[in-house]
Amino acid sequence: MLRLFTSYCFVFLLLSHVHATEVYQWTDERGRQIFSDQPTDPAAEVLELQPNSNRYLFNVKRVYDGDTLVLENDERVRLLSINTPEISSRHREAEPGGIEARDWLRNQLKDGQVYLQYDAEKRDRYDRLLAYAWTVDGEFINEQLLQQGLAALTIQPPNLQYAEQLMAAQQHALDHKKGIWAVKHYQPRKVSTVNENDYRGWQRWRLTAKSQSQTRDYWVLKVNDKVSLRIAKKQQTLFPPLEEYLKKPLEVRGWMSKRGDHYSLFVQHPSAIVILD
Repeated sequence: MLRLFTSYCFVFLLLSHVHATEVYQWTDERGRQIFSDQPTDPAAEVLELQPNSNRYLFNVKRVYDGDTLVLENDERVRLLSINTPEISSRHREAEPGGIEARDWLRNQLKDGQVYLQYDAEKRDRYDRLLAYAWTVDGEFINEQLLQQGLAALTIQPPNLQYAEQLMAAQQHALDHKKGIWAVKHYQPRKVSTVNENDYRGWQRWRLTAKSQSQTRDYWVLKVNDKVSLRIAKKQQTLFPPLEEYLKKPLEVRGWMSKRGDHYSLFVQHPSAIVILD
């Protein structure tokens, strides 16, 4: 039986019902992308699929910013393990590099299609899809954003499928001072300079953790009376013995939160902590 699907549907649905070795793709008279197990249109071409990749093809409605896009079915997708600088909105000002990252992603997806692959968690607390993304030509978008210095690594367990690959991509950008790694706004700050007017957003902090304690859910590395690092006990197995971080100069990358007069850096993955020479 012939099966036709417009491209906002999962290609895997077709494959799960059709025992065929090839899937064909073409554009109909209404401009829609069509998939089928039979080449019923003269312009039909064989669609290149990666066996067992669990990557699904979607139409893209628009790119919101460098790490967020909206699908044709209005689902919002947040790219996993990366964070690009913010663009301007009614709630915040633009951060350096935000427009560049957004425009780069728009250019990568100018054909209007993207392959998505999920990890352990499919959605975040805002009900956005969480995914790794590839262009139709097979370029790994999450990795490329890191490699070009357009994004910072933000690995969030249990989504660890491409952790090593993405860590290497960021290190390449850092070694070559590409993108955000060469921008003054993102250079490391001494934690002693933190203040209530200038602590928000992704930043790099220089500090030394002096002692270790614990709460019910967290290990706490105390920096001073105002600042501490917090590591969830459920993620402790990802980290080396926490004593290795004590009394050494560190660079910690991420977001600072404030409660009362105290600032905390929540660290979810060891890639966010660098022991300095």
